[in-house]
Amino acid sequence: MVLADLALVTAGLVLVFLGAALSIYAVALVGFLLGAGGAYVVAPSVLGAVGSGGLVGLAVAIVVGGLLGAALAYVALSVATAVPSFVVGAYLGLYVVTPLFTDGGLLKYLVAILCGIAGAALGFTLTKFALMVVTSFIGAALASGSLSAAAFRAARDGTTLEPLLFDPLATTAVGGVAVPLFAGLFGLGILSQLGLFRLGWVLKPARLLPGVGRSGGD
Repeated sequence: MVLADLALVTAGLVLVFLGAALSIYAVALVGFLLGAGGAYVVAPSVLGAVGSGGLVGLAVAIVVGGLLGAALAYVALSVATAVPSFVVGAYLGLYVVTPLFTDGGLLKYLVAILCGIAGAALGFTLTKFALMVVTSFIGAALASGSLSAAAFRAARDGTTLEPLLFDPLATTAVGGVAVPLFAGLFGLGILSQLGLFRLGWVLKPARLLPGVGRSGGD
């Protein structure tokens, strides 16, 4: 579990600070993580139903799911950006926008859906900016431990997505001080990536990677 958490944190930091600059590579990484995570959660139930299980079967399912997610993300860059943009928008709508005017009820889910649709529209039309938001959001969730290996394991064992839901405004104890770690990393990622694009010092070596220029519209 320690190695798994270390891998998730490392991937998260890469997405937070370099996501949009790495263009399609970041989209592929997001697609791989989403595909692998989804396969990890649902594979035991599926494999059990067809009479195939064990660590080997689970490992194969995770790799296949991750590669499929990465391939779909690469083939459909704008659409692939729109999907996580919907998730990010829905999260922000549910935990940031909704509390401003209601304590709960069905209305909060309607707001979450509307914010998700707005996020997806931005992700589809403003791909480069959406990449900054999506990679910073998902990267911050991984790097802050909001989406940990234990959370994925709990979701798999309970066959529910509840352990993967988190409050973006929640605080984390760091050195005895309550710090909004996710929110801080998310904001730092946005500011950092905006700065990287203006300064251009990351884009120069990043352009050496084939396909980095393919980042959609502005």
